[in-house]
Amino acid sequence: MIRPARAQMLASLGALAFAGCDARHGVAHVVERVRGCVDVWSPSAAGTRVERGTFRSAHVTGAVRCALIVPENVPRLDAVAYVLPGRGGDANSVVDLGFDGFLAVHVRSGGKPFALAVVDAGESYFHRRASGEDRLAVATVEFPSVVRAALGVPALREAIMGQSMGGYGALLAAEREPHRYRAVAVAGPAIFPSYADENRSVGDAFDSPADYARHDVLAHAARLRGRPVHVSCGARDPFLPGVRMFASACPTADVVVAPGCHDAGFWRASAAALIAFAGAHL
Repeated sequence: MIRPARAQMLASLGALAFAGCDARHGVAHVVERVRGCVDVWSPSAAGTRVERGTFRSAHVTGAVRCALIVPENVPRLDAVAYVLPGRGGDANSVVDLGFDGFLAVHVRSGGKPFALAVVDAGESYFHRRASGEDRLAVATVEFPSVVRAALGVPALREAIMGQSMGGYGALLAAEREPHRYRAVAVAGPAIFPSYADENRSVGDAFDSPADYARHDVLAHAARLRGRPVHVSCGARDPFLPGVRMFASACPTADVVVAPGCHDAGFWRASAAALIAFAGAHL
């Protein structure tokens, strides 16, 4: 079901909406009205720490960077939300967006403590490609063992989150293992309504029509019916048609269309809602 965002949804974060590089008072609001884009200030990350590292993968060439955002003073942490960044994003990009601050606010406000585990996104669209690269296997098979070792626990309660290409990847991962993830929370997922649509735009997200069909999150969305799924999408996001199709295919999902574009500002503006949703189900 699609529900429009309430007018105070973004304002409730206590942040100024702005867009572009020029955030001077006045100019920011003009740009927001004209383009429909939004952004928010990142809150203080006090009470969290960020641990960075790399690991080797059997599914990609070279070292894979990762980051773990951990609430401090939690004696035993066995809950995690994996975060899949957008195309070309790396483990640091989610931290740079201020997700450590949004997690800190969540915990300071009494939310359930959990870790955010971020892994490099690469460019290959989170599924196995003809080249042999498989970023989804990195994120869902190899990375969890790295996180378990870092947290010192034998098992994890897991959620999965993502933005843009990473949002698509999170939905695909959850459709493949619908009972594994306690929550799926994504912003602006890059869902193409058809292979032809993808071929006219990005053009390299899938190797062929058959490859698209194998990894079509719309065709398999029914697997997530009744599962905790949250999707935030900007009203000016070019992927909104695909998000609307996903909402029809999975009517139990909580799909929110809010002011915003397909950009870093919207990833920040939607971060608090994604973290709260994941935390409520972990």
